[in-house]
Amino acid sequence: MTLTLYIVRRFLANLIKVQIGIFTLILLLNSTEQLRIIQGKGLDLNTTLTLLVTTIPQALMVTFPLVILLTSLFTFITLSRTSELVIVRASGVSALKILMAPVITAAILGAFSVAIFNPIVAATIRKTDEIRASYSRKANSQLSISSDGLWLRQADEVSQFVIQANASNSDGTILYNVRFHEFTPSGVLTRRIQADRAQLLPGEWKLSRATQWRFLDKNLTESSDIGKFDDLRVPTELTSEKIIESFVAPEKMSVWRIPAFIEQLKQSGFSTVRHELFFQSQISIPLMLAAMVMLGAVFAMRPSRFGQTGVMALLAVLSGFILFALKNVAESLGEAQEVPVLMAAWAPPTAILLMALSLILHFEDG
Repeated sequence: MTLTLYIVRRFLANLIKVQIGIFTLILLLNSTEQLRIIQGKGLDLNTTLTLLVTTIPQALMVTFPLVILLTSLFTFITLSRTSELVIVRASGVSALKILMAPVITAAILGAFSVAIFNPIVAATIRKTDEIRASYSRKANSQLSISSDGLWLRQADEVSQFVIQANASNSDGTILYNVRFHEFTPSGVLTRRIQADRAQLLPGEWKLSRATQWRFLDKNLTESSDIGKFDDLRVPTELTSEKIIESFVAPEKMSVWRIPAFIEQLKQSGFSTVRHELFFQSQISIPLMLAAMVMLGAVFAMRPSRFGQTGVMALLAVLSGFILFALKNVAESLGEAQEVPVLMAAWAPPTAILLMALSLILHFEDG
């Protein structure tokens, strides 16, 4: 127990040092990038500082596996240089037992980051988008999912439509049991359309078996023009890609809310692959961090007399970047539905962990 607590203390102390270093680097790079983006936007100092602060948590979340890798590397290199690692192993303690404490610690930190830090990151991403939307002033389309079906807004400088449908196909190009509400820029309702089906074509919605109400003045019940159409066209600038992009990105949602949102997507007929993949990737973070500890130990748990410590540290960092790239490739394949979602999310950290474990066992047995 004493040895375990000692290793954990050393690991956490190095973690704090590495995290401070990475945070400083992120702050410098992020400040430069954000100031370049907002240059000439006329934002006040308070808004500028808020934008800078809200962009940092996401960067910290993304770089945390690298922080764990470097922490593991520095911890075991230090123990090796002071011969503490040699003494402990000479006393009969195996390498796996030495690694158990930092691996469990990293997994606990990963669970904490998912459960507690992820909602904070999601909130800051939403806040960042709000600030950027306030100074970009671009009309956009927004889509939301609720128990009543899906709601879509398309807007331009002339008018805006609020569209509600009970269901949709997977890419949002066909809506079923749909209602269109047209408003002027000042918010006055001018037209209502109800149709059995709406199909998105290039530059227009094609409505089948539609009933249209045109409201001639503010007295909507007594002054209206009602017409029935087998085929009615409504102009639009929407495309399938814009509709899919209008979804609330999984990064902007707390991990606690994603399962319920996935169920709503399924009920509305949309594809849930993107959100399922993000959710599985998030809950696999503890395994990824545990694998990073093992990977760092592979390159660091060597007696210092062997030399080439700098080379091994460089190889460890390069391995981390390569594995991070492979993880992104696996997630891209999962999002494209080329591989199952569970495999795309869990295979990379599992492969890293097994590879690192096999190398440690190989070095342990000689």
